[in-house]
Amino acid sequence: MSTKFSRRGILGLAAGSAAAAVLAACGSDAATTAPTAAPKPTTAAVAASAAPGSNSPTGGMTPAPGAATTAPVAAATSAPAATSAPAAASAPAATTAGAAPAGTAVVAKQAPLVALPPVTVNANVKGNVRYWQTTFDDPSVPSAGYHDQWVASLKNSLPNVTFKEEQYSYNDMLDKLRVSAKAGQSPDAITVPILWGPEFAYQGALQEINLADFGYTADKFWPGALKSLTVNGKLYGIPTNNETMALAYNMDLFQKAGLDPMKGPETWEDVKNYSKQIKEKTGKAGYGIVAKLNAGNTPFRYMPLCWAYGGSALDETADAPKYEKSGFDSEGNIAALQWISDVFNRDGSAPASSINNTQTEVQDLFISGEVAMMITLPGGYTSVRNKAPDIAAKMNYSLLPKGPVRRAVVFGGSNVVIFKTAKDMDAVKAVVKERTSPPWSLRMVWEGSNPGNRDGFNLPENKQREMETKFLDVTINMLQYGIAFPTVPESSDIMNLVVPQMMQDVMTKAKTPEQSGKDAAKKVNDMLAKRK
Repeated sequence: MSTKFSRRGILGLAAGSAAAAVLAACGSDAATTAPTAAPKPTTAAVAASAAPGSNSPTGGMTPAPGAATTAPVAAATSAPAATSAPAAASAPAATTAGAAPAGTAVVAKQAPLVALPPVTVNANVKGNVRYWQTTFDDPSVPSAGYHDQWVASLKNSLPNVTFKEEQYSYNDMLDKLRVSAKAGQSPDAITVPILWGPEFAYQGALQEINLADFGYTADKFWPGALKSLTVNGKLYGIPTNNETMALAYNMDLFQKAGLDPMKGPETWEDVKNYSKQIKEKTGKAGYGIVAKLNAGNTPFRYMPLCWAYGGSALDETADAPKYEKSGFDSEGNIAALQWISDVFNRDGSAPASSINNTQTEVQDLFISGEVAMMITLPGGYTSVRNKAPDIAAKMNYSLLPKGPVRRAVVFGGSNVVIFKTAKDMDAVKAVVKERTSPPWSLRMVWEGSNPGNRDGFNLPENKQREMETKFLDVTINMLQYGIAFPTVPESSDIMNLVVPQMMQDVMTKAKTPEQSGKDAAKKVNDMLAKRK
């Protein structure tokens, strides 16, 4: 059974509210010719990057490639998942990923969904499981169809488990979860964006995870992903997917502005200069700033800039962070805020609506040809193509730019967590085991992310996924530059409230970059002091 709520509601909360919204990195898939800055890595080694503790300046969050492992038989493990298949009207309808709309260039025809693997029945596990996840913005994408396959498979694999799924929009679910947890009515298991878990782990609300209980070892997951839900040395979740973003740009606007359409900006200074040139030559906005308060896409697009210039929220860029003091008052973050001021105030090359824009609005402006550059996921191309195939044909992707200190990106994704209030723990663990198995870990993030279980990269269908998903290689290549948000209970409020307020204070000229950075650091330090 699957129930959906408020598909795209944006929370209109005040700046001082503790309620945080979603971390949706509203994504996109890419098109056309591959950017020169991002050679395609092999999927067996997926992002051949340095291990934590190396010279790569990513705060120990760099995903270290593990040895290639043989892919396990799909879902043929001792704990698959649950009963009643969703009603046709309540879950996203399973769809075939068909050919691209007419007018789309250089898009491979998508094959039908991969056939279900043989189901291993586990009739010994009994009970009820209440599971939450976010809605699909576009129910026609392959991952939505695979989601339906998964839910349907649970009825066969765990015939004595009753499975009930509830879906909420990204922008509603965290607030809903906070209220439910306080009332003792939290779901048994939930797939949450990577930032949310620590808050509930610190509250003592989550069940500690022993990977061996699910048949896993730590090397099956990115080190940064496991670190994102490790609190006081204990693990409280299992990664379902991991992702990083890239810079998408409109090649036609680049060409009209006198820029090389085949080459994206290499540095953040290039982005600023390109944005100004595009505005001057075409009248269009060069770069889409996302600065909406209490909207999860904002920190995903600001923090890479902050880290690139040497700033930080706490000390998350260190190999062994202590999370004791804010870095928003550092020279690096102040320089990043100055960058925002230059683009928005001095040059006027970002949309005038930037303060109120989430990624949804920026992507809409990109689709209408009014913005030339935006940060997005590979799945964004699919969204653009579905609405404006002519714009999609002009898209290109490049790595996120470098700053004076490093190239950086948010190490994002989601984890599935289990609440201690779950009554039928064996049944819950069975569902979670199936959800995080290599086949479902791959399929349920088909076009917009990467499998959390790295054995998913070794499955034959991953080759089909790569063929269908344009520029997936660019975002895979960005994994080596990933930095995770601080693993502290205050992270959601720091990222969703303090970060956008800090940006808005500069954009409205209420504070200078230095004043805004110092004010933000004080807010964060005060939060930490209250907990201590």
